[in-house]
Amino acid sequence: MQPNRCLTISHDYVKNMVSVQAARSIGERVRLQEDRRGDQFNSEQLAGRGFHKDQMLRNGLLISEAVTPKLEIRVQDVCKRLLLPREAVTAFVYNSSEVQADCVIDSPQSCVLRFTSGLVNLMDEKEFQFVAAHEIGHFLLDHGACSYNASEGSTENFMIQRARELSADRLGFLGTGDLDGSIQAIIKTASGLSNEFLRFDVTSFMSQASLISSPHLGEARNNTHPSLLIRCRALLWFSMVVSDIDALRRTSAPAISKVDSRVTQDLQKFVDGRIRARKTELSEDVLIWKICTLIICEGALKKDVQQRILNEIGEINLNGLKTFLDSYDYNELPLEADKRLKKSLALLYEDFPGSADEIESIIFEKAYRVFKN
Repeated sequence: MQPNRCLTISHDYVKNMVSVQAARSIGERVRLQEDRRGDQFNSEQLAGRGFHKDQMLRNGLLISEAVTPKLEIRVQDVCKRLLLPREAVTAFVYNSSEVQADCVIDSPQSCVLRFTSGLVNLMDEKEFQFVAAHEIGHFLLDHGACSYNASEGSTENFMIQRARELSADRLGFLGTGDLDGSIQAIIKTASGLSNEFLRFDVTSFMSQASLISSPHLGEARNNTHPSLLIRCRALLWFSMVVSDIDALRRTSAPAISKVDSRVTQDLQKFVDGRIRARKTELSEDVLIWKICTLIICEGALKKDVQQRILNEIGEINLNGLKTFLDSYDYNELPLEADKRLKKSLALLYEDFPGSADEIESIIFEKAYRVFKN
């Protein structure tokens, strides 16, 4: 009959859409702007990953229809929502009272998930699905490796890792299709508390932000995850624009970028404001010393250039430049200015190696514009 034919066509269409590539395209749509893409693993880096799966096969419990049917259905549903083939995910439960989950990328097309029994026993269906989809999100977004040019211990890399968690949270939400369940999962993961001790009042919880006495102090520089509060706030902003996978298809890139800006404001206010201020300070130092080298090459600080410098970096910095130029003999100035420019650049590259090239290019262009106009 015709209705059955239509249903068959629809099923085949959806089936054909399911692939790692299709799932990754969803991830790219929701990637937070500050979540810089990671390096691709090469074959040598992936070579030892099979050992991880073997260890779990020996010491963990494989999630499967035969042994853990409820968990299998939950994982299947997450994969279906994210258009990811179920065979791309191998998932295990292992014995631990801790509330933990992780993801190891073992090939470009597959990953291994691990859940502690403490987490599985604590969470209901939607909450577990959020955690599973969050971990799958790290795989889809290639979060297994350090981001391009950002050295592992750098300040910038920790900022990127925090942004990655927020991107993965978005996929966690889309993988479960339930905002309350998603936020409850985050709260349970952070607190370890069961339903017996929790009343999920999102509005009341979000109001905790107003009680922070010194938000400008931010959070620890080396934290790989933003705080519980920031994660929930970021997910709430996102859900107001993208309610599910179908809504994502209808949502424009500028609309998601607007949400990203709001999340970045939260990060700046509550998490890493001092780090971002440091980035601005270093960028300004590079600009000042680049302008200084141009003045020395020109041989004079002209009135029109002074006015443009005043407009760009302010009176205090302009007066500082004048003092510097008056403090050295003419023959000493080029070497001293160049030394200070190189020192400023070295500090910028040390703390923000992933974006320093781009910042340097923008600042040098600005310096030439200020000087020559």
